[in-house]
Amino acid sequence: MRLLIITLFLFTASAAHAQNDMGFIAPEGKILNYRTLTWNDFLGKENKEFADKLAEQNLQAKAYVSPAIYYKADSGEVQANGRVKFAFHVKCAFQSRAFVREATKEEHTNYVLIHEQDHYDIALTYSNMLQAQLSSRDYSEQNYSAEMDKVGDDLLAKYNTEQETYDHEVNPDGRDDKEKQSLWDARIKKGLENTTDEYYTANETTLQSVRGYGATVKRLPNEPALQFAVRARPLYTEFPQEMTSKVMETKEWGQPAVIAFYTQHYYTQDEDAAIPKDNTRTLACMFVPTVGDIYKRIIIDTFTVNGKAANIGPVFFANADSDQTKELIIMATCAQKDASGSGTLFMNRVYDNVTRPLPGKLKRLDDASAKIAGGLEGQTAGKPSKAKYKTEKEVIEALKKMGY
Repeated sequence: MRLLIITLFLFTASAAHAQNDMGFIAPEGKILNYRTLTWNDFLGKENKEFADKLAEQNLQAKAYVSPAIYYKADSGEVQANGRVKFAFHVKCAFQSRAFVREATKEEHTNYVLIHEQDHYDIALTYSNMLQAQLSSRDYSEQNYSAEMDKVGDDLLAKYNTEQETYDHEVNPDGRDDKEKQSLWDARIKKGLENTTDEYYTANETTLQSVRGYGATVKRLPNEPALQFAVRARPLYTEFPQEMTSKVMETKEWGQPAVIAFYTQHYYTQDEDAAIPKDNTRTLACMFVPTVGDIYKRIIIDTFTVNGKAANIGPVFFANADSDQTKELIIMATCAQKDASGSGTLFMNRVYDNVTRPLPGKLKRLDDASAKIAGGLEGQTAGKPSKAKYKTEKEVIEALKKMGY
């Protein structure tokens, strides 16, 4: 075998949100497959030409996201059959010209941000598909460039069509069709999880697994745990920057597993309130392989106090029941201020190990959790209160004293 020395760059611009392709876009921008979008990513200013085109259709963009997919082929290796295999690097960049109206950021709901994240997730799905399709075949030594162009052009034509179809269906005539948006949220999530566009025409029945416990997710070849955790996140969750350090890959229970934490909005309606109250919680998940590269997403627990998401602290394994297998222990904190007291609440929870068949949700051991409860550090009933077991070391020592 011999090397065919080549460095090849091929670029493409995505279709723009609000049914408008604003032309070729250079592949600059941030690579954001390690977290989800926030409004702070939308730093561009509204394009007047774009706004004028929308105005002709009686439309007005609340926000605009424009991902770019681009790829590079490294030096190729000539095979025994005379054809060439290349290693490809495909990227999906979030570009700096993305913008959002101030009025949109101030809206109560994160509906628009979900819509923009969907656009980016379609781009991520197609970039992963492009990586797979380019890498799965070989090329002729004389005509490899045209053959690569054909693979890329065919796939990216479908990509542009899907972006436009998505916008046309969820924003018909500039209106928000929230029922269609919900359907497309699940379609795009299912496609992202399984690296395919085949679910973009799926009905609600086909998508039910996305909305419940126990969904299965395909892990990409050599995919880092962090990127897998972001791509495989549950529907309607966010993966903020601060959660990147909390992703954990372990074989403690005799098989590979990825543990990750997400932020999730939920809404409650007070009787006298004009609009629902926006609450947040931290959602913990574990991903365990079933067969090959297919992982099952298992819900561990949710952490919230008075509608505020908890901060995740140490995550570790220790004996906390009568068997020899160590249990999963998650320590979390959250600010508390209510009639019962004020200060920092320390939440320490224990979860039993998984067995086959894999569950959709881990079993929390409430008795063991109660034994290592942290409590409130601050004021209780007007008096100072001290929390117990605030560190991993303190929890482990306490469990040992209990005979575990």
